[in-house]
Amino acid sequence: MKKSRQVMLAEPVLGSREKEAVARVLEEGWLTMGPRVRAFEEAFARMHGRDDALATSSCTAALHLALAAFDIGPGDEVLVPSLTFVATANAVRYLGARPVFVDIESPMRPWISLADAERKLSVRTKAVIVVHYAGYVADMRAWRAFADAYGLWLVEDAAHAPESAGKDGLADASAYSFFSNKNMTTAEGGMLLMRDPERLARARCMRSHGMTTLTWDRHQGHAYSY
Repeated sequence: MKKSRQVMLAEPVLGSREKEAVARVLEEGWLTMGPRVRAFEEAFARMHGRDDALATSSCTAALHLALAAFDIGPGDEVLVPSLTFVATANAVRYLGARPVFVDIESPMRPWISLADAERKLSVRTKAVIVVHYAGYVADMRAWRAFADAYGLWLVEDAAHAPESAGKDGLADASAYSFFSNKNMTTAEGGMLLMRDPERLARARCMRSHGMTTLTWDRHQGHAYSY
């Protein structure tokens, strides 16, 4: 009897460069935040033609922070696609808002439907989350026009689409995933891009429990202000 062979969903491609990078971090002893995380944020921002980016613990956290920075809360509704990972809707629920599920275009066009989104609008709708699904990138110009027409925040869940999405700057916020089954991985983690630098600064503050000076900055001096 033949043994069954396990087929990986998405086996990460890791080599000597990744091993060396991890070894350097372990040798430095700075395992979270710090200069390497900041360098990663800056590099990711440059890759997408942006001035800044915010590293997070996951794409879910990035979505959560984006919606919080837009003051989404109880009584609000956010349009989300019916075909997505549960985190897209969970980020809305974390803030006490209601996710409103919108159908997809078709099995061959598995992104959120503009026509159905318009049908699902209400006076409580405050934002729409567009998911770029499995390599299919949505038409963000059409969604920008939709968001502008109805006064909505436009958020893109780009967990599947680093570099393919977010470079045009059409979304108010773009969230990315670096989970182990993604095409770009840090084992865990996420990233947030935002059009408004003040909103991004607000998200950065919320990321770290309201601390405006991170560990790296606190270790660079300023002893006089303890």
